[in-house]
Amino acid sequence: MAAISVAGCSRSSEDPIVANLTAAEKIRTVLVGEGAAAGGDAAATGTGWATLKGKFTFDGTPPTMPPYAVNKDQATCAPGGQAPLQQFLLVDSGNKGIANIAVFARKVSRVHEGSGPRTDTALLDQKECVFLTHLLGVTTGQPIDIKNSDNVGHNTNISGQNGFNQTIASGASTPFVAKKEESLPVPVRCSIHPWMLSYMLPRENAYFAVTGPDGSFEIPNLPAGEKLEIQVWHEHAAGGNGALFVDTPETKELNWSNKGRFIVTLEENETRDLPIVVPASAFGG
Repeated sequence: MAAISVAGCSRSSEDPIVANLTAAEKIRTVLVGEGAAAGGDAAATGTGWATLKGKFTFDGTPPTMPPYAVNKDQATCAPGGQAPLQQFLLVDSGNKGIANIAVFARKVSRVHEGSGPRTDTALLDQKECVFLTHLLGVTTGQPIDIKNSDNVGHNTNISGQNGFNQTIASGASTPFVAKKEESLPVPVRCSIHPWMLSYMLPRENAYFAVTGPDGSFEIPNLPAGEKLEIQVWHEHAAGGNGALFVDTPETKELNWSNKGRFIVTLEENETRDLPIVVPASAFGG
């Protein structure tokens, strides 16, 4: 009986081995991803480089900025009795360009050799109790010279992951380096003169731009041939955390979300020009 039992459980050398193809495909999918299982690469990257540029213009009557509430050091901060005007929504009275909009790629698969960390020194100066650069874009590791061109002291307080809080004496300056990337611009204030406010945007690469007084921007050497998610931020935007949402017929193809993001795919060597008209309702945050 023992001999019969052993013989019944053994496999003949001539029996075929049948593979479980369904189970094998499931394992393969888990190990190498759905893209490989389908015979393709789901995270395929493009080749070459391209430029994204454009101009933001205000649709309607440009707003008038009120003066800051200067309540100390009036001789320096409000010379001639005239307090400086606030800068939370600067629109050119002629061409209606919107200044100080941050435009940047949230994530990229590759970085052009000319778009890595910058080595030139950026300047953050203060004059008549106003930050002369209202929105400063820098790369992580880039040297920054925080300068005080006034005849009174200022306390520069940078929020976010790169926390900095230091008093800058009259006519003095101090170096600063942002070591960590921020997902959005962070406030820069002066504790001595609380109306003073600007913003800083540190990014790991140079795929960012800040619109000039005419509302224009340009980001060169972006990865071509792949989807890019572009973040658009403005301090006075109606969206949460400064998300600028432009919901017009012209922006539909960009899939612009209420998080202030749109999608664009650029062709190799292309220069894509985006004229963006922003309704007044997009502001008020």
